[in-house]
Formats: sequence, structure tokens, C-alpha cells
Amino acid sequence: MTGRATEADVTLSAECTVAKLGPEYADLHKECRQTKDVPLIHGGGILLVHRCQCRCHRGK
Repeated sequence: MTGRATEADVTLSAECTVAKLGPEYADLHKECRQTKDVPLIHGGGILLVHRCQCRCHRGK
């Protein structure tokens, strides 16, 4: 295993998942607000929400 995420391992928001369905939904990428990980308070690193790792805003 190389440690690199495959396409199946990538966490996407609901908006970006639907946007992948076709060009008519491409504008939904702009609606994605899942740009940061949200940790569970006192959870020892457990995340409530993973940030979206879509290519359109992976670097944010």
C-alpha cells in the first residue's frame, strides 16, 4: 500500500457527489461548505465531519 488515496477513498460532500453526475449539476461545487474537518470536542482526534476532498477545492 502506498498511502495515497484512491478515488474510492476520497471523502466528498453531498453537493460535490451530485455535481459529479453531469455537467448540468457542475454549479453545485460552489455550494459545498465542507472545506474543513470538524473534530469531536474531547474526542481524541475523532472527526464529526471530514472535509470534502473534491479536486475543485482540495487546496483550500
